[in-house]
Amino acid sequence: MKLLFASDLDQTLIYSRNSMGENITEIDLVEVERINGKPQSYMTKKSQKALWELGTSAFFLPVTTRTQEQYERVTGIFENPVAPRFAVISNGAVILEDGEPVKEWSEEIREQCVSRKTVIEELLPLIERYFSEEWVLNIKQADGWFVYLIIDRTQFPEEKLEFYARLFREIGWAMSLQGRKLYFMPESITKARAMEYVKQRLNADYVMAAGDSLLDLDLLESADKGFLAVHGEAVKSKAAFSAHIQITERSGIEAGEEILAHVAETALQHRLSRRSTHGSTASGSRENVGSGKNRGMAE
Repeated sequence: MKLLFASDLDQTLIYSRNSMGENITEIDLVEVERINGKPQSYMTKKSQKALWELGTSAFFLPVTTRTQEQYERVTGIFENPVAPRFAVISNGAVILEDGEPVKEWSEEIREQCVSRKTVIEELLPLIERYFSEEWVLNIKQADGWFVYLIIDRTQFPEEKLEFYARLFREIGWAMSLQGRKLYFMPESITKARAMEYVKQRLNADYVMAAGDSLLDLDLLESADKGFLAVHGEAVKSKAAFSAHIQITERSGIEAGEEILAHVAETALQHRLSRRSTHGSTASGSRENVGSGKNRGMAE
């Protein structure tokens, strides 16, 4: 059985100083990303070791809202300079295979966005109409796929979040608030669809997935087993999700450790189950060979 571990990165496996939580000492941390020569994101040494060891029993698929440039900065999650064969970036709009975008996949997503009029050119006038408030610090585009606002959380009217989400959902855009970023994502772009493509390419039999935000829920729902970080937007918003999705007990960077421990345990259980099944089959075969009666029945 081939196992696939599809996981979000930021605030699921990797954390900034502001998001990692308290009671973390420097000796526990390992840097996994730099921006302009300065450390940006971290894992615990325990998490990094667990992720690297997982490579012997499950295929690791990074699934992130980051663009390709942003994703390629996160080199510390890989045991060697070579990244996994596949990665899902831009929330599923782009799939990398051996570091290069799968052209036909992105072309199909683009056609769907155009046909549904969920393109940035249609969205920006609406953002300017509804979000001219002082809490909007900047408006950014992600490689032409989606838009996110850099906001001042102290001034953001969180009581209006559901109103805004419903408003944009009606015209085909999902909204997700993650820290200081407010995302607007076309309905055609999902992590789950991209994961399913990779699953088929790898002929994977069982999928474990992890995440923290509303943009991760479709990924976790599509998996056989899901892990949801308790500190994330999806839990805080009290979103509904299926019974196969498990919420972490620990928060911050320690949630990453907990998720990887669960994934390792699940992978071990599947490996032992496979050995047990193979052992029973082998034992049965030996019994057939050793018994003339059984040989006759087999013949």
